[in-house]
Amino acid sequence: MKIAAKTMKRGAAAFILAAALLAAWHHFSYPIELNMVTLPKEIAAFHNRGSEEWDPSEITVYGGVRLGDREYYLMEIGEYLGSVTLSRSLTGRYRIEYLRYGSGELRDAVVESEGKKYLLLGGRDLNARIARMTVSIDGRSYELENPNPGDHFLLCTEIDSRTEDSHIDLDRLALYNEEGEDITELYDLHGGGL
Repeated sequence: MKIAAKTMKRGAAAFILAAALLAAWHHFSYPIELNMVTLPKEIAAFHNRGSEEWDPSEITVYGGVRLGDREYYLMEIGEYLGSVTLSRSLTGRYRIEYLRYGSGELRDAVVESEGKKYLLLGGRDLNARIARMTVSIDGRSYELENPNPGDHFLLCTEIDSRTEDSHIDLDRLALYNEEGEDITELYDLHGGGL
């Protein structure tokens, strides 16, 4: 009987130790408590691990989109437009998966979540004129509404799950203002991935 009790105590202690180690690993694997005030600091720390130093005060994070366990945010660092992708753990903590930035006024990507595909399209619109846009991916056309035109936008729409391309066809992108006028020629349409 004494041997069984000792074995049970050792087993319980081993279980508690394993649970504590798992909790510590999880905490350090997902170190971010998502907060828009502190996110620029987290982005700078992630970037500064292997590149030139970024000052968090020069990073501005704009609206985000949540798809499944990932969140995508448009951001600016100086004149660069970019995006940050965060993954969310079961406990609601986050880690940065991707950070992309570059010149240009647009960022786009096709992402998959829970068996569906989505188009993410973000960019600058400093004159807040873009109310609607049409895009083409794999020969299929999609329309995205920008219900609250502002100086930056990040829009999302579900697309055909058979889509193979990972970016929009910039030659078939059209931008419209609230009056329905085509204003595409007023914008520099080059950019990069989101």
